[in-house]
Amino acid sequence: MRGVAVPVAFGGAEDAPPLLWVHGEGLSAGWREVHDRLATRHRVIVPTLPGFGGTELPAWVDGVDDLALFLVDLCAALGEDEVLVAGESLGGWIAAVLATWRPRLVARLALLGTLGVRSTEPMPDLFIKAGPEALSYLSATRPADAVDPLVGDIDLATSLWIEQATQARLMWERPYDRKLAQRAHHLDMDVTVIWGGADRLLTPGHAATVAELFGASEPVIVAGAGHLVSVDAPDACAAAIEEAFA
Repeated sequence: MRGVAVPVAFGGAEDAPPLLWVHGEGLSAGWREVHDRLATRHRVIVPTLPGFGGTELPAWVDGVDDLALFLVDLCAALGEDEVLVAGESLGGWIAAVLATWRPRLVARLALLGTLGVRSTEPMPDLFIKAGPEALSYLSATRPADAVDPLVGDIDLATSLWIEQATQARLMWERPYDRKLAQRAHHLDMDVTVIWGGADRLLTPGHAATVAELFGASEPVIVAGAGHLVSVDAPDACAAAIEEAFA
């Protein structure tokens, strides 16, 4: 689409309700364990966004809004005019922007540890941190030395470094959207907020701020999970999403 090759993974029955998954950062792209669980009830659509998972980062992508509109094009290309959407971390920010601009496209929305909303507490700057330290802020279960280029998986370490460069382009000015709060009223669908109880990047207290902004009920807190809830607790994460989308 638009001159960019888009890897998309699919799972689940063709006649099941379509669920678009918008991945976050930190090696979270591609089909993962959480998707196996979700595919038992939904037709899960998992695109790899430009600049992630080894894909090209086009010059025209310089903000979250570009990727939100990219997903609009993807849904049109797939013939989907209404989808359930789950977005994690940076993907939650993208999903929220998508829902404000195309509320009729998004039937229901689940936001997992979403970025994009300004926090009262400073967020660690992952761009200046080495891979192992950056990963420690994203996951409470993955060993940080797995992305240490000296002792870990060099391919994983390289992938994380490349994705950090993509994130830097998307969030070079600030890790939140100043206009999102003013546009939040356009989300006229049911919204569920899911958060890791051991999130070090954005503390669980921030989940209440996000839920209030988007008119969601009390956030679902997943005990023991870090920022990337789907990575640390795939079963609990999938169960929360399934309940939200039931």
